[in-house]
Amino acid sequence: MPRIRERQLGASALLACVLGCGGEPTNLAPAAAPAAPAVCATFYADGDLKGATLVSMGVADNSPTVPPAFNDVMSSVAVTEGCTVMAYADGNYGGAEVTFTQTAKTVPPTINDAMSSYKCTCGGGSAK
Repeated sequence: MPRIRERQLGASALLACVLGCGGEPTNLAPAAAPAAPAVCATFYADGDLKGATLVSMGVADNSPTVPPAFNDVMSSVAVTEGCTVMAYADGNYGGAEVTFTQTAKTVPPTINDAMSSYKCTCGGGSAK
């Protein structure tokens, strides 16, 4: 019977090495890609990220015209990490353009209370 026991120990040692040579399972699967953000950016009517909000959803969101209640009222914008927002003074992506890659508690005067359209993309999203 000692030989059977040795074989059992040998199999256990082999299993331990397959599991990480220390008894812990080894994660052989590649790390999952980070989830795409649900919100690309949030526009605020007032500075310091306050006031009424307009939320740009998904990895790619284009708005050739913003809702009438938000036309020409943006004063700050919170941009989700990894996303880019192009805000335009006129509808259909015309007029002055300002690009944001991070949160701005105060937007430049060229777009303050003047945004009428925007494009927002995150990661591999496409703003067409």
